[in-house]
Amino acid sequence: MSSTTTPLRVGYVDGSGALLDVAASVTVTNTRIHGIHATGIGSFLITGTSTSPYGAIRGNNIRFKLTTTTDAMYMDLSDLGVLMAGNVKVSAPTSASSTTIFYG
Repeated sequence: MSSTTTPLRVGYVDGSGALLDVAASVTVTNTRIHGIHATGIGSFLITGTSTSPYGAIRGNNIRFKLTTTTDAMYMDLSDLGVLMAGNVKVSAPTSASSTTIFYG
């Protein structure tokens, strides 16, 4: 059971691009990712980084690869999640790929 104090929200994108909140249709920004569901074959990169006024890079990248034997997966990223700063974007292997995140 998660110890998250705020309710988790859902973001989604087909292919590559900015993740959009499924309820509010706004770009997911400045959050923590707690779970990922992806379909497709190849390498995925989820980025959520920004540069501070002093030149420090904040946020993280999440990279994973799905193969022909595992073309769909769910990844749980612990109670604290992975910090993302700025707009959260996906670089997917094909336009037929899909990525869903659980964030908050």
